[in-house]
Parts: sequence; C-alpha cells; structure tokens
Amino acid sequence: MTDQELVELFWQRREEALTGLQDKYGGWCRSIAGRILGEERDVEECLGDCWLQLWNAIPPARPQHFRGYLGAVVRNRALLLRQRRGRQGDTVSLAALELAECLPSREGPEEQAEAAELGRAISAFLRELGEGPRTAFLRRYWYADTVEETAGHLGWSLSRTKSVLFRTRKKLKAYLEQEGML
Repeated sequence: MTDQELVELFWQRREEALTGLQDKYGGWCRSIAGRILGEERDVEECLGDCWLQLWNAIPPARPQHFRGYLGAVVRNRALLLRQRRGRQGDTVSLAALELAECLPSREGPEEQAEAAELGRAISAFLRELGEGPRTAFLRRYWYADTVEETAGHLGWSLSRTKSVLFRTRKKLKAYLEQEGML
C-alpha cells in the first residue's frame, strides 16, 4: 500500500487506514518511540496516542510526505510523554547536548516563531548537505540513534561517523551564524 493510498483511507475514515499504517510503519514507529522512551508500556501508550492523533488530524490535513509527517508525530509524542514522565539521560539527551552548542537559546514570547524559523533554517541547511552527512545527522539527531547505530546503518566506521557528525555540527553553527540566528 502506498502512502497516498493510506492518506486516502484516512480521508475516507476507513479503519483499514490504521491496519495499513501498522502493517507498513508499525515497526519503524515502534523503533522511534522505543529509542526515546525505552519502556515497552510507554511505547505502546505512545503509539496508541499517535494513531488517534493521526485519525483526528487526517482530514483536514493531507500530508504530502506521509512518512516524514508520521515520524514527526511519533517523535514529538514520545518526547512529550518522556518529559511528562520526568526522564532524563541516555541517547536522546546526549544527542541534544551535542547539538546544543550549535543552536540558539532563546526564551520569551517570540520563542515559538523563532523555533519555526530555526526549523526552516535547519531544513534548508540539511538540503544543502550530501546524502551521507544528511542521513547521519538525521539518524543521530532526529531519530535518536546512537553513534554506533548510525555508523552501522551507513556502513561507516565509528571514527568516520563521529567525524562527519562533528563537522556537520560545525557547519550548522556557521550556517546559523551566517543566517543571523546565533
């Protein structure tokens, strides 16, 4: 089943949309949530919440890139659930600390607008990267893979992966400074 067929099933409010979603992306979504949450019962709760959120969001939404949309829903829901549970540490926090040096720290009433602008800038930066560095960056900082998992996925050595991630963070910082965001 294609992503467009899945979206169409959601639009028609057919329960097959949820079955198709779980068949095609259930394992992938479980992997994303599992990396962030760690505990199986939390993963189950997160995925149930995500399926409901998708059911309520489509329609009116009609995502052009369903897999990316789904990944964002799962990741954001897992992070929210993790925050509510008061958990710290492990891979997610380590990845966040690595990126913290490159990203602006802003608080105040404009925070949401600035966050959206920052998101657009990071997306533009990622589009300029080659496929390997972009994949490494997304797997490490979006999907919260460990450095070892990222290296394994790309077939790279651990040393090369660390080096590419380090250089990419430096480039991101320079890019954000150039764009006036730092």
